[in-house]
Amino acid sequence: MYIEVAFDISSEKIRGKLRRYLRSMGLSMVNKSVYAGVGSYKTASLVSERAERIIEDNDNVYIVVIQDWEYSSINCTKDGCVKISERKLEVL
Repeated sequence: MYIEVAFDISSEKIRGKLRRYLRSMGLSMVNKSVYAGVGSYKTASLVSERAERIIEDNDNVYIVVIQDWEYSSINCTKDGCVKISERKLEVL
């Protein structure tokens, strides 16, 4: 299972906090605002809890959990985190 975290955060200080946390969770930088790595729903939950505590108004954090046969997405804003999609993939 893999996790991808993408974010749009205006403050460099808050971006730095989130980047350090994501690295501590074992995720690697794909680009300045996208991290990915091996993870689980628990990892996604921990990231969403941390993001919700540190982000400000108008900031967004997108968390995608990917399995071979399924993925789900979570969007976090200052108002809270919401599951925005889930899809089961057909295995051929």
